Amino acid sequence: MSQIELEYASFGAPQAERLVLVLREGALATNDPDAAITQRRDVRVVGVRVTDDEVAEPGGYRGQSPAAVTVGALVELASSVLLEGSFAVVGVGVTGELAVRLALALPERVDRLVLVAVPAPTTPLDRDDGEDLLAGVRAKTLILNGQKDPDAAAAAAEWHRAHIASARVEMVPPAGSVDPRLALRTVWERVLSFTAPRTARRA
Repeated sequence: MSQIELEYASFGAPQAERLVLVLREGALATNDPDAAITQRRDVRVVGVRVTDDEVAEPGGYRGQSPAAVTVGALVELASSVLLEGSFAVVGVGVTGELAVRLALALPERVDRLVLVAVPAPTTPLDRDDGEDLLAGVRAKTLILNGQKDPDAAAAAAEWHRAHIASARVEMVPPAGSVDPRLALRTVWERVLSFTAPRTARRA
């Protein structure tokens, strides 16, 4: 039994065979990033809201770290909500490491992984730990970063790509002049085309 209870919501096609799990922070984490785009595909999406405390992986932590506990809860969620079969995982921003850890925990189920605007580690210890994690990823991976994202631009994308066996990078131009950070909504169509291929509904 998990030590935490995750907040989540499903959207898209309830009976669809293809499943996508999206990890985000914030109040909109359990909302459909773009319902019009989602409805054009035969896919079921489960949005999970996580907090800063639940993604923490402090160095020298004794016992299970908050991130490890959260991954355990995500494994339970996958068993109870996603049931059987393969699925894709999407990590946005700081939830990227959780997405990677879930792919490692369920390698026989997670077949595709997307990292959206995920920053690179900032300390040598975090980089070493991150490299070890990424080296174990076997899921086909897409890395989407903003060209002018102040936290996750080309250097962060390349760092992740260099340590994942099967990964490609796509850099996204700014969508507007107000906020240069890449939002999931901006790339939602590309995320679904990668995580749920051959699911587009005929007009």
